[in-house]
Amino acid sequence: MKLTRILSFGCLLAILCTPVLAAEEPIIYTVKKGDTLWDISRRFIKDPYYWPNLWSHNPAIGNPHLIYPGQKLRIYDGRIEIIPVDRQPQEPAMAGGTGAAAPAPIPADQVPLIGTYGGARSFISRDEAATLGTLVETIDNRVLMAEGESVFLAMDNLAEVTPGQRFELLELGNEVVHPVTQQPIGFQISRLGFAEVTEVTPTVAVAVIVDSAREIQRGARVRPYIELPAFIARKPANLDLHGYIVAADEGKIALSQLDVVHVNLGNANGLEVGNELRLFRERSYSKSTRPIKQFDEENFVALPDVQLGKAIVIETRENAAAALVLEVGNLPIYRGDQVRTQRD
Repeated sequence: MKLTRILSFGCLLAILCTPVLAAEEPIIYTVKKGDTLWDISRRFIKDPYYWPNLWSHNPAIGNPHLIYPGQKLRIYDGRIEIIPVDRQPQEPAMAGGTGAAAPAPIPADQVPLIGTYGGARSFISRDEAATLGTLVETIDNRVLMAEGESVFLAMDNLAEVTPGQRFELLELGNEVVHPVTQQPIGFQISRLGFAEVTEVTPTVAVAVIVDSAREIQRGARVRPYIELPAFIARKPANLDLHGYIVAADEGKIALSQLDVVHVNLGNANGLEVGNELRLFRERSYSKSTRPIKQFDEENFVALPDVQLGKAIVIETRENAAAALVLEVGNLPIYRGDQVRTQRD
């Protein structure tokens, strides 16, 4: 009996001493004008690539590019939830890192830029690379830089720089060669963040880092930031242009729908944003099996191209352009496959 009382007392004491695990209390965040799902994911859970997962688990968001000032988010450790609202305000915020949003519904002649935040800026031509500025120093000789720190930017066109202007901070990666000629044509690039100019001196521009996706060091390259719109309007091509897919987001080999490809055509060739491209692969000639052809020295038959899909141009530079793959067939798309403008 005494032993039973001791055991019962011990169990009661263990229960009383066991800490009660409180339910995880989320942070409630209210969306502000200019917020993006990309930035919110990076800021709160350190994973900017989380936002497509956030969108897919919130079917109430019919368009991933529309989040609104005033919307509330529950932010947990490792996940974000959107608190449903009865109605959406008229003024949209920004969304998954692709620029200012447009009002829904989406017109039939426009294409939303879903998932282009990285790949759309992952290649630079050699000509453009030669014009880049450089982050040369910080105000306190730091080796690694992050948001809020002041830096000095050296640029050839310093007279054209103005306070308030935003610049991309880049890192040049592997050299890219033409898939046919094997001649160097550009570089893979990684986006490190953004800096905003606060002052222009006779020798350098002074800027503050306002966003950092990766560690930033001296020697980072600099170019003016051009914001991608949330939507691209289809625009018939006026020229018959032919080119090659020369690059994609670094690390990707086989490409498919909603991937971004880079082609060796640009605005110098007459290519424009909104032009649609037909993606294809040439077949090799095949010998004819017809008996009468067997003794013909030029025994071959030309086969039609392999149709791979369609893409729309979302950004053009002088000698290169980025295109979002809209439609695909049953085959993957590779660097070296070819493109033609689609005129109807």
